[in-house]
Amino acid sequence: MLIVTSVYLAVFLESASQDRSDRQAARSALVQLLGELRQDQADFQRIIGFQNVLDRHYSNLARWLEEPSTYPADSVAEALFQVATDNPTLFARSASWNTMISAGQLAALEAPALVLQLGQLYETIYSRIDYNSSFYDQELGATLRSTTAIRWNTLQTRPLTSDQDEIERLASRLEMVHVTWNIWYRDLLMDYEGDVSEAIAAVEAYLGS
Repeated sequence: MLIVTSVYLAVFLESASQDRSDRQAARSALVQLLGELRQDQADFQRIIGFQNVLDRHYSNLARWLEEPSTYPADSVAEALFQVATDNPTLFARSASWNTMISAGQLAALEAPALVLQLGQLYETIYSRIDYNSSFYDQELGATLRSTTAIRWNTLQTRPLTSDQDEIERLASRLEMVHVTWNIWYRDLLMDYEGDVSEAIAAVEAYLGS
């Protein structure tokens, strides 16, 4: 009987030790995830700021292209260059989240509400942002490739063609990108920025407990 009891005790202690090890590994992974969330938060703020700047460029271009005969060439050139080359979009980090899933570490946290909150962020919100970031990049690229109104080879001195029809088409396409992507996408990030902040706070609270 003593031998049997000793065996069960050894198994229990080994299991308890493994559980502690699993919880510690999960907490360590969560610390890594928290670091990525903080980087994502900084990216939200940076990219929203860039999209605000682009909003002004699009608005200025719309005004200038209404009177192409009197547009300020240097300002138009700068705005077109910024729109074409400096349009950051957000692709959130998910390496730590994916690692925790593949390693089966979420259950070891023993925090179902936190796991549900993080799952909503990574699997729904971040997926939606990734999709729209890709679409935004594609639409802007297609708009710039399809126009012959921009004279890239003389951008600094004569940024636009003299073809008025092409200029009007460019103005229309840029306005579409401005309204349906630049403004909408910025507002999308602003809407979801709070979810990232809440996730950071929840993780910090868990790690501090």
